[in-house]
Amino acid sequence: LIKVFTFFIVVISDLFKAYGTATQSTTGWGGLAERSIDGNNDPLWRHNSCSCTASQAKAWWRLELPGVYRVSEIEVTNRNAVRWRLNNVEILIGDSLSNNGNDNPRCAIINDDPGCLTQTVKCWGMEGRFINLYRSSDATEALQLCEVKVYGAAARINVALSGTAIQSSTINGGLAERSIDGNNDPQWEHNSCSITALQAKAWWRLELPGVYRVSEIEVTNRNANRWRLNNVEILIGDSLSNNGNDNPRCAIINDDPGCLTQIVKCWGMAGRFINFYQSSDAPEYLQLCEVKVYGGKNPVHHYMIIKGGLVYKYHCW
Repeated sequence: LIKVFTFFIVVISDLFKAYGTATQSTTGWGGLAERSIDGNNDPLWRHNSCSCTASQAKAWWRLELPGVYRVSEIEVTNRNAVRWRLNNVEILIGDSLSNNGNDNPRCAIINDDPGCLTQTVKCWGMEGRFINLYRSSDATEALQLCEVKVYGAAARINVALSGTAIQSSTINGGLAERSIDGNNDPQWEHNSCSITALQAKAWWRLELPGVYRVSEIEVTNRNANRWRLNNVEILIGDSLSNNGNDNPRCAIINDDPGCLTQIVKCWGMAGRFINFYQSSDAPEYLQLCEVKVYGGKNPVHHYMIIKGGLVYKYHCW
């Protein structure tokens, strides 16, 4: 029994490193952001288990998950001293990093509970990759947390986040990796979109860490020069012949005038490389602001519970 328990702890520790990343607006008195997802809800500051920002206006703490999750509950443990620092703190959940994630939808506003250091907030399945605790007031104050535990289930995992991006050329700093940064902001000046140089047969390619069966691909266009997405082919396969542009086609897409983000069904097509390709000989730029890829390595479904950045995984055969 002791050996089994030891193995379990090692596995969970590895998952923590892989599945949750914490950051905050500033750090005060050595209170690193990751202390609040260390699995230890000790409320004593001297035990080094609490995070704390510097004293500032609009302080925030953020947990980044590896994909989109449906969040059922969030459990927050306050410190046992200067407890008012948790008052009027907003809990936000979403996929945007606009304003450091603080423009995402709100689950709740919390305050210190005089009767209990740990409280649970219901979020009723709100979806998001980023979970922020945010003090929106202009009043100068530190934000302190001793533990944040998040419970929920995986929605759709964006496997593009684990891949690498490359493109046929680059202009004006529009690097290929901008389109898999998790930020679908369509404004060029916010540095979240990729773009090739003006050329014939421009392409952008995502390389995944293995062969995946792709169910859907979500594409966000830029809010200007939107025709550049017209007649772009989406290709999926294992070959790098012609830079991956000879792989089978999932779809041909065009800009959707009614929506900057559109979803393409690929019905389980398998491949390691996903290309966006303008096959025309007419010179044109290829621009993308975000590419999200949903699928898996095999048809097994996973149910996940996130707990303080840890993911407990169950197989449903």
